[in-house]
Amino acid sequence: MFVYYATINLEENKKVENKNMSTDDFLKVAQMPKDNPKNMDFSKYEITLLEDDYPAKTAVMWNAVYSQLHMDIGNIMKIGNPKYCAKILDDFRTDPKYIGGGAGVGFKDIAFDLVDELDPIAKAIGAINFILKTPEGKLKGFNTDGTGFVMSLEKIFDEQSRKIKSSKAVILGAGGTSNSVAFSLAKQGMKVVILNRTIEKAQDLSERINTFLGEPVCDFGGESEIKKEVADADAIINVSTKGAIGNFQDYSSLASAVLPATKENISANLAESQEILSGLKKDTIICDVVLRNENTPLLEQAQKAGFKTLNGIPMVVNQAVEAFWLLHQKEMEERGVMKDRVANVMKKAAYV
Repeated sequence: MFVYYATINLEENKKVENKNMSTDDFLKVAQMPKDNPKNMDFSKYEITLLEDDYPAKTAVMWNAVYSQLHMDIGNIMKIGNPKYCAKILDDFRTDPKYIGGGAGVGFKDIAFDLVDELDPIAKAIGAINFILKTPEGKLKGFNTDGTGFVMSLEKIFDEQSRKIKSSKAVILGAGGTSNSVAFSLAKQGMKVVILNRTIEKAQDLSERINTFLGEPVCDFGGESEIKKEVADADAIINVSTKGAIGNFQDYSSLASAVLPATKENISANLAESQEILSGLKKDTIICDVVLRNENTPLLEQAQKAGFKTLNGIPMVVNQAVEAFWLLHQKEMEERGVMKDRVANVMKKAAYV
């Protein structure tokens, strides 16, 4: 999935033959997210862009806050082809009701190159997950994914009376989400190793992090190095498509995956993953940011083996609160609404 959208030609993205087509011709309402609005009957709205349907939490979290605060604003998740991203964003610029929204899987990298402005951290990361429309009608890209993940991982480290600084994190995958997670962990002082099937992507990300921080805090490698690198890891984080709904949904990210997804290939993957888990430190934290209605294969195996695990929901809640505050901070402060209140409402909605 990440490889696909990285290959989109930016110039071709900017050329859409029929200029009379609107975003409704390129986007459809996502069906899988819980309580995603089926219409846009709001005075203002955010639209979150997705390449594929999956059980995201964005709409239900944001809309729970709007409902409680009696705000006539809606958050709607829509599915589209990233190759039309330029046209979609052009329409957002002139849509008086659009105030911002998410750049989900498939749009994080391509939208990065198409917005008008970038937050400095998002620029360094090379991907965005949130777009804010400025009063001047320009689109500004932010990345709150990494901050959201670090907050959730730090909470576990604190509960275990451990320090995140100087600990080792192994990140499985080098796509859009990996960029933000890896940058944020490295900024917190973790030693980061990025492992990816396409080694060049892991190398590029590692070098950008080291250049940004001015020191060699990040290393890289291929999937063949997973077993060696995770042996002394304090945290293992899956940000790849393994375990996500689709061709790789029955595979663990801790081992190589061979398609097609036959019973034999899946069994081999899970057996290899189980063997690697047996060689880990017992206090290793196993994390998977993939959102599903049930545990991913990695988390299922890790929990059965007695490891502390972290799924993607805390990260999703934390990054959503940060994005909400970027968009509504002034109004919230004028109304006396604290950030903690927003966080509590979103958290409750995410776990229903």
